[in-house]
Amino acid sequence: MNQYDVVIHMNETRFWVALVATVASGLALVRHFGRLEGDAQKRALHQMGWAILAMQVGYQFYMIFSPSFTYSIHRSLPLHMCGINIWLVALNCFWKNRWVNLFTMYMGTVGGLHAILTPQLTVGDAMPVLVHYYINHGALLFVPIVMNRTYGLRPFKWGWVKVYGLVAVSSTLMAGINWAINTAFPSDVVANYMYMTEAPKVDNPFVFNELPWPWYVLPLHAAAVLHLIVINVVYRLTLPVRRDGETPCTRDVPAKERMPVWQ
Repeated sequence: MNQYDVVIHMNETRFWVALVATVASGLALVRHFGRLEGDAQKRALHQMGWAILAMQVGYQFYMIFSPSFTYSIHRSLPLHMCGINIWLVALNCFWKNRWVNLFTMYMGTVGGLHAILTPQLTVGDAMPVLVHYYINHGALLFVPIVMNRTYGLRPFKWGWVKVYGLVAVSSTLMAGINWAINTAFPSDVVANYMYMTEAPKVDNPFVFNELPWPWYVLPLHAAAVLHLIVINVVYRLTLPVRRDGETPCTRDVPAKERMPVWQ
């Protein structure tokens, strides 16, 4: 049966194999879309969206019907921030909505980056789970880059502040959802979606496992703000937006016309 909260450490060979494979595949994806045009580009985007959606649905069926897996309402629902983001990433392959891309661009990058650098598999490390984990988090990192570079869905003014507000509200609500699940369905395994019941068990400088709930959440919020600022600066420098809000699909924007990196 599956084990919960399996941490993959940097001294394991599979850590580096999965890391290199994820980054190489993501860069190849970005490069591939950069070469496509017109209908071919549209078809590829829709195919990627259907593939990601099919993977999410198939993963749920795997967890429910696999004899070697114990499905748990406390751990198996897609209610972590990355689980929610991957559905939004897939659907936005059809919507191409700037607000949805804004959220996935910031929070998908934060979640995907830390998930790959400090992996914690909350429902075990069976091979299908492991493959799903790295494809998901690779998509969270690289699909928003495709949407930015290819479709011009750039972050708008003070977008990172608005995303943090959404994260603060949603994570607070998730603490209540965790409590409701744990109260209505008592179990040896606790619902810990968005890590709003217990701190993550990974070795991460932003995680203070020794702090009780809710105090360990405060460093996580501070880390979220820091990450959002850094991601915003990177996108502003590499894919600039003009001060008038226009989002051209090229980097050729005069420096004096670019939106400040902090906005």
